[in-house]
Amino acid sequence: MNMLQFVAHSLSSARLSATFILALFASSAMAQWPQPEGGGQIIVGGGPYRANVQGFDSRGNPAGNGSINRLDISPYWEHGLTQRWTVGIAPRLQATWMDQGATRNSGFGLSEVSIFARYALYRGERDVLALQGTLSTPGIGSIRNPFIAEARASYEARIAYGRGFNLPGNTTGFAAAGIGYRFRSGSPADELRFDATLGWRFAPQWSLVGQYFGTLGMRNNGPGGPDYSIHRLQGSVVYDLNARHSVQLGYMNEIDGRRVALGQAVLLAWWYRY
Repeated sequence: MNMLQFVAHSLSSARLSATFILALFASSAMAQWPQPEGGGQIIVGGGPYRANVQGFDSRGNPAGNGSINRLDISPYWEHGLTQRWTVGIAPRLQATWMDQGATRNSGFGLSEVSIFARYALYRGERDVLALQGTLSTPGIGSIRNPFIAEARASYEARIAYGRGFNLPGNTTGFAAAGIGYRFRSGSPADELRFDATLGWRFAPQWSLVGQYFGTLGMRNNGPGGPDYSIHRLQGSVVYDLNARHSVQLGYMNEIDGRRVALGQAVLLAWWYRY
């Protein structure tokens, strides 16, 4: 099972939208997803992120001109309860340095903790349709510049579909897509989230993955609450060290957005499957 999860930037907006593909790309049949009963995987990833601030920070909050540098450290665990139910937890630690010329601020803390449950509605030999619910708790740390912690809880409901296929040269590939709605309490606007993924296993131990992640603010924010949209592209290479361990190197670029600073990040992750 060799796929990536987006862990470098704004994981609250992309991390659990990508969990559908975590175990989708197997060397044999797609039926290995969701996690087998009693089996699972652990992923520890993170990387540096940088953006130039021009009126709004990386989460759509008003800010002056300057720059943001950030480091996310993101452990992730999911486990198969039954042949159809998979559960997991994903905390996110974040360090942020904001430079606005005359003022410089920094902070470190727990940004949020996401707990999820995923149910396979349909499982074919090469495709899967699933529903997922995710509860994200408030974090511990600053909720102002520099932004560290999510101030309030949120809930996301998501549906996703993926399919594997054979390619020329005795290689395999897959395509996956998902869409979800994030209900946010308090003043932040709700969000519509969508993603698409293409993967190619071009050699016995190597995989290439291209992904798109989108977040669309629903413009129903309260006074002073963030409402923004952002579009991200990410590419990664995954190498299997052995049957249980893999490593991943990737690059993410935010290509467009509304009321948000655009940045880029490098991703490094370690995978363990049991």
